[in-house]
Amino acid sequence: MSTLPPGAYRPANDKWGSFKRLCASLPEGSLAVVDRRVARLHPTLLPSLQARKPRAIVQLTGGEVAKTFEALEQVLAAGLSMPRSGTLLAVGGGTIGDVSTVAAHLLKRGVRLVQVPTTLLAAVDSSLGGKGAVDMTVRGRVVKNPVGVFHYAEEAWLCPELYASLSETQLREGSLEAWKMVASLDAELFRAYARRAPSLERMVKDARRLKESVCAKDPYEHEGLRRVLNFGHTFGHVLESVSRFELSHGDAVGLGMLCALDVGRALGITPDEVAWRVEDALHQGPGLLGRERTAELLARAKIKDVVALLAADKKAGSAGELRMVLLTDLGTSVVRDVSAEQWRALWPAWTRGERP
Repeated sequence: MSTLPPGAYRPANDKWGSFKRLCASLPEGSLAVVDRRVARLHPTLLPSLQARKPRAIVQLTGGEVAKTFEALEQVLAAGLSMPRSGTLLAVGGGTIGDVSTVAAHLLKRGVRLVQVPTTLLAAVDSSLGGKGAVDMTVRGRVVKNPVGVFHYAEEAWLCPELYASLSETQLREGSLEAWKMVASLDAELFRAYARRAPSLERMVKDARRLKESVCAKDPYEHEGLRRVLNFGHTFGHVLESVSRFELSHGDAVGLGMLCALDVGRALGITPDEVAWRVEDALHQGPGLLGRERTAELLARAKIKDVVALLAADKKAGSAGELRMVLLTDLGTSVVRDVSAEQWRALWPAWTRGERP
């Protein structure tokens, strides 16, 4: 058991193995938050948990509906009798991990957290780095992650059998997040991926290693070093919101990376060759959706709504400009403020599904 305060930064502590075997180490009286669909797809999961005599097992529906204040209150109510030394186990994708992270931070002012990512996206990204957040609805639009905390997990369990039931879309979106980190952080590894796509386990290990290398230097985002992890997220979140979350997060980030490459080229920051190479590799490797999907989604939106969503983005600058991660080369990037005039100049091409 760690002597650090609950939720404080700690290096990633990844444990690979079957859920049943890893569950044997779960303290009795723990609180488990489980995606009910995952429990259905993996019939041995709940019996393995029940064998550890949990305080409660809260089953939630995964997806953005899990990141509401109502879902958070349900988890908090189930954990009211938990001691501060207790453990909260999060079994699910990124949204289950998010609400569980917030709950672990609030219960008793911080309890032990164990993440069990059951999607590839959560395994490569959201279950590592300490962040948790819930959404809010503002003027009829869902704003992603405006209310959140940092609360690092003491352990992460990586259970390969839980990934066997993932759909093609889920595998693609997790792969896109992994390739995002490789493209923006490790040029040599990106070239290796472009030559031969990695196995799932290799990709998870690479992505977690790269993200941990960034988080270790800036665990609470005080230094701005973690901004590199937001490559593709600025317009990705917009596309996700205007789709009313029909578009998966990973697919949204993939399309958001294309927007970031376009902005970088327009500002003379991203060389054309780098932009083409990354875009082509994302199509050939993880299977990036086409630009016509961006055009289809933006056709649904009024530009004033897009401006409002961008203004609500917590990465926006104080003067209203966007603060975007732009590639300068494979594996390297800078953060630049982008004015509305600069990104709006690309809008016509985006709405036609074309490269500007």
